[in-house]
Formats: sequence, structure tokens, C-alpha cells
Amino acid sequence: MSIFGDFIEDVTGLIAVCLVMGLVLVAGQRIPRTKGREIKWHIIYVPIVLASFFLMPMAAKEVVFTPLCVVVAGTVYPIYESIRAVCTVGSEDDTVWLTYWIAQGIVSFSTEWVDGIGHNVQIHWNMFEFFFYLWLLLPWTDGATLIFDFIMAPLVAPVIQPIVQKLDGLINKLIALVMNAAHLSIVWIVFVFLDPSLKRTIWILLATVFPLGSSIVSVTTLEGGDDTYWLTYWSCFGILFLITDFIENFIGFIPGFYTLTIAATIYLMLPLFRGAETVFRSVLVPLAGLQEMLVRRDAEDIKRQALADLPPERRALVMKAIAESFEKEAKIQGDAKTGYQSIGNSEIV
Repeated sequence: MSIFGDFIEDVTGLIAVCLVMGLVLVAGQRIPRTKGREIKWHIIYVPIVLASFFLMPMAAKEVVFTPLCVVVAGTVYPIYESIRAVCTVGSEDDTVWLTYWIAQGIVSFSTEWVDGIGHNVQIHWNMFEFFFYLWLLLPWTDGATLIFDFIMAPLVAPVIQPIVQKLDGLINKLIALVMNAAHLSIVWIVFVFLDPSLKRTIWILLATVFPLGSSIVSVTTLEGGDDTYWLTYWSCFGILFLITDFIENFIGFIPGFYTLTIAATIYLMLPLFRGAETVFRSVLVPLAGLQEMLVRRDAEDIKRQALADLPPERRALVMKAIAESFEKEAKIQGDAKTGYQSIGNSEIV
């Protein structure tokens, strides 16, 4: 039995790896997104899903549609794409992936109670999540944009916007209240005696309700900076959630565990700390190997802001001066590299 179990685990791992490679291949192709408007892709996608649900044997479903595959498709790959989107010039792709996180977050975090409800139900729920997340993120179906255009923007955003504005003011008041040491100690004493499942629920609500509302509002505005801010948050919180979801099975019972996760979430979320940006630049971008891309985006942002502060008649002159400065620096760096290589070659000879 143990040999069969090991075999199943190996196959599952192989499928997860193949899924990652397939998604990376899609990411590398940079396929244009359809905004969900091309009906043919939905017509192709639906029979594939139905065939998987009704024709695939249960044993095959257990091997393919594991929580690992769902996490890879619905969280790991979107985190990488979100990091890449923040690092690219322009905010259009920021809006695309922020729209994904809105749809994914609402489904994922509002249905956590489904986990552990029963083996067969769990398998079929994994299948639903897997295909739903793929439908949201694949460039051909682009379901996230469809949901936003036809549900979020016209129906949800007008209701959410005033609520988010009120919550924003309330959060500022709560920060001032919690900063008081006496109030903070009382809140912590009450929290530490709660059941772990209730602590987790409080953490999830704190980490998702206000950010989801703010994300919905931000993608309906023309300003791209707020899209980038909240996409950065979701990238960092996605990593925090994956880490917490794994280690809480081992150390979640330790007093203070959920206190630390809530503190980390607040650090990432609030503009007061700008923790998400710090973690994003210091940890996620280097891990993804996208430092050069981020530098280029920063340069474009600085250029845009600098030109916005200048009168129109001075912009061309300033741009020329900046270009000459960068060109001069590039020449110096190129000469230094050439000189270093020459020294190295002479030493070898």
C-alpha cells in the first residue's frame, strides 16, 4: 500500500510540474488577451470541462485534481504573472491581473469551509476550482475580464465604493486606537484565547475584505497607480497565505502564531507602512529575476513624473539632456567592461 501511495505522490508531483511548465510556456508566449469576447474559445473550453467531470474515472481525478495542482494553477502562476506585470512599463497588465485576483479571491476565500467536507465532494470541488481559475486567467477565455465588465463594474463597484471610503476612514481611526498600548494589550489578550479556526477566519477577513473592496474600486478608476499598489499587495499576500497555509498544520497551535500573521498582513496592506512594496522589491523581484525590468519601469515612472512637472516648452530640452546623461553613463560602463576584459585577456596570455 505504501508503494502504491508513493507512486501516486510521484505521479501527482509530475503532473504538477507539467502544469507549471505548460503555464510558463503560455506566459512566455505573451499571447494577447481576448477580454473574453471570442465565443469560440468558451465553446471549446466547456466540453473539455464537462468531459473531465463526467467521463474521467474517479481514480484519475484523485491523481490529477489535487490541492497542489489547484494551488499551482490558481495561485503560484498568477503570483509570478502579477510580479511581472508590476515590473513592466505601463499599468494595463496590472489592471488585468488585479481583476483576476478580485474574482479568484472572492471564490477562494469565501469557500474555505468546503475544505474537508468529504472526499468525493473535495475532489469535485478541486476540479471546479482548477477549471474556474484556468478560465479566469487563460488569455483565450479571459474570464476575469468578463466577470469584471459585466458584474463587478456595473453592479458591484457602485455599491462598494462608498463602503470602501467609509472603511478607509474607520481603519485610520482603528490604527490610532490600536497604537495605544493599553487598547492593544486588551485586544491581544482577547484574541489569544480564541479558537484557532476563529483566529484564522479573522485573519482571512482582515486580509481580504478591505483589499478586495479597494481593488474593485481601483480597477474602475483611470488612475493606474492604485492598481499597481493593490496588485503588489496581492502578490505578497499570496506568498504569505501559501506559507501560512502550510506551516499552520505544524505550529498553528502555538500562542501568537496568528497574531504574527495578522501583524504581517497589516504591514503589507496599509499605506502607512508600504510593506508590500518593500517585500516586493527586496524579495519577490530578485527571486523572479526581474530586477532589470523593474528598473526600466522605475525609470519610465520618473520620466513621466518629471515631465508632468515641467512646462511643455521645456520638456524636449530636458528629455534630450537626460538622454545624453544616460548615454554618457552607458559609454563609461561599456568602456570599463572592455578594459576589464582586456586586462583579463592579457593576464591569460
